[in-house]
Amino acid sequence: MLTDHVQQTVHQTILDLIAEFEDDVTSLPLSAGLSELGLNSLTLARLIILLETALGVDPFAGGAAFTDLRTVEDLVNTYQRALRVPVEV
Repeated sequence: MLTDHVQQTVHQTILDLIAEFEDDVTSLPLSAGLSELGLNSLTLARLIILLETALGVDPFAGGAAFTDLRTVEDLVNTYQRALRVPVEV
């Protein structure tokens, strides 16, 4: 299912990124704040690039606001919406 794929991809990508600077993170609740996870503006930008590559969509080209991303759930929902709605060219 698309929802599970997006959530799993977001979770794994965040865990992989966090593993570069934090060894003991294994749990990632949807309610976790991105800043609480140690993601600063640079790592958040890297995360967005990695997710765009993995999921094949840029949700910000379709009108999503980067500033609305505060939690893991916000990120999952943003990519789920982007994958459901075709982007006009």
